[in-house]
Amino acid sequence: MASRYIQIETGALALLKRLGNAAGFLQEAATGVIHYYDVFAATTRALVTEDSAQTLTNKLGVIITKHVLFTENATNTVHTGSVTIPVGAFVHDVKVTNQALWGAASAALDVGDAADPNGIFAAVDCKATDLVLGEILSAMHSTLWGGKEGAYLVAATGRRGPQSTNFSMFYAAGGVISGIMTVGTPGATTGRTIMSVSYSVGEVSAAVPSA
Repeated sequence: MASRYIQIETGALALLKRLGNAAGFLQEAATGVIHYYDVFAATTRALVTEDSAQTLTNKLGVIITKHVLFTENATNTVHTGSVTIPVGAFVHDVKVTNQALWGAASAALDVGDAADPNGIFAAVDCKATDLVLGEILSAMHSTLWGGKEGAYLVAATGRRGPQSTNFSMFYAAGGVISGIMTVGTPGATTGRTIMSVSYSVGEVSAAVPSA
């Protein structure tokens, strides 16, 4: 069924999507709370019944993207940012890009998880060499690893993640994807690096043995 997008003029709710003439959901701009509704009046689009109010966390099939911004501050030698991956989530991609090059003597970013802190990307030079402005590293695309892939990324075998507890990019046990920026001789405030993690929690249905 085709999706329709309309605008709500009053209140703090902004309509995101309405499917056909029935189901839809609204999100509060200030709080991020999602409200699910059964029916919209045909002419006024007024809400007739409400199912529930929920936050946009671990919703089945919804792709969640979270960004971590690493900001150079001329003082600290280690900057750490993380994204929590829920139990049973599938990580669709982990990306890294520079908004501004770092000015310290060195600035190297490792990306991984608790089992292997640089399993995804290892020692990415964010001053220029490995990630100049306009470039991007993407875990899902072997042509976008920039030669900085960690042990989790193996083009020859198609490996894209851990091999125990969590498997490939399916985080059966959940976990945390983290970025650690290590800075040598801090003294500038120019650097800006963004780590982006996209994941979803899908609905699970068991296969039925038939033979």
